Amino acid sequence: MESGGVQARLDALAARIGHGVSVDDPYGRLVAYSAHEAGADAARIAAILTRQVAPAIQDWQNRHGIAEATGPVHVPANPTLGMAPRVCVPIRADGRCLGYLWVLESDGPLADTAITEALRCAHDLADALARRPGPIVDGGVDGLVRRLVGEESGADVRDRLAAAVPALVGARVQVCAAVPYRPGDERVAALTSADFQRLTAETAPALRPHPAYVGSFVGATHAVVLLRHPADRPPFADALHRVAEAVGGGTAQAGTRFAVGASEPVPFAAGTARAAHAQALAAAELTVLDPALPEPLSWSDLGPYRALLRMPPADTEDVLAPLDRAATSGDTLTRTLETYLDLGGDAQRTAARLRLHRTSLYYRLGRIADLLGADLGDGLVRLELHLALKSRRLARRTLTGSGLSGELSPDRRSARDAFA
Repeated sequence: MESGGVQARLDALAARIGHGVSVDDPYGRLVAYSAHEAGADAARIAAILTRQVAPAIQDWQNRHGIAEATGPVHVPANPTLGMAPRVCVPIRADGRCLGYLWVLESDGPLADTAITEALRCAHDLADALARRPGPIVDGGVDGLVRRLVGEESGADVRDRLAAAVPALVGARVQVCAAVPYRPGDERVAALTSADFQRLTAETAPALRPHPAYVGSFVGATHAVVLLRHPADRPPFADALHRVAEAVGGGTAQAGTRFAVGASEPVPFAAGTARAAHAQALAAAELTVLDPALPEPLSWSDLGPYRALLRMPPADTEDVLAPLDRAATSGDTLTRTLETYLDLGGDAQRTAARLRLHRTSLYYRLGRIADLLGADLGDGLVRLELHLALKSRRLARRTLTGSGLSGELSPDRRSARDAFA
């Protein structure tokens, strides 16, 4: 059934139900409209003239859940936008949205029989719309997501992605990143060929059913997922854990796991998406570098690391040098001090975390205080030592940050460049 068939079916439907009807594709482009347009409102007339639904109108329609709907959706009037009430019937095939059949209610509410007729027409239109070429190239939505978080993206990429996923218009988004590591090794591992292939094959199918999912890709060093922020639910806790589950299972390379980090929710724009990518990658990598941090981890839960990432590299060697020189016990004393400070100076919890008797902990803390010549009961001393320890961990994050190397593979660069 070609475009002529679409037109004939719309005209027939409009004649049967006595209401004007039209079809838009998922990108907001007008596909066809019925000759019965006596009740057309200003919004529909503008779409007919420009062959495109205005972004503000797409936003209003998406607020009422048409992007996820599988049945008819009533979209109320919006006088500010020149919109009369209307009913949207999603046109779907194999779980994919192919477009929207719109029935105007300017002449009064639809009868149940009219809705039944519209549903039947939408089913008949699915085959024709499935054969229509879409405007998205260069890897589809996932390719646009890759470009959006890259350093060479711009308004054109944002607009094309918004056209592909209308629910992004006026929305906030969040980026998640997943990096490989080996349990017990506080270093980010290399992404092997086997890991790359598994992530590429499994991440998108595992996440696509989530209503917030937009797109994903796997780069040379990590996987990236773009999610739409749902204003009516807790900020992304469910989606973030879904990402962790999707990429966190066993891999072809035995022992490799994936740590997941998430950015703050940001407005959907090219520049903010790049910054969100940097935040997500920092959170994922620091989860590996600092076992005291939870996993999965959001940027908002990074604590002092958020400030340290925006500062010039700190020289911590003089502060911690006495512990480093303490022969074979140096690493033990450093870890004891960091755990003690991570737990707010709570000796009981520190002893439990390190599996030490309280007496042994007090001995270590006393030795640390003697070696450093510092009063561990002084708040400013604790702050200086804690920042020095965290700066040292951050220094291990070499060649990190967000950026694109070449045209396809996101690489890592200096994190401080990304957050400056």
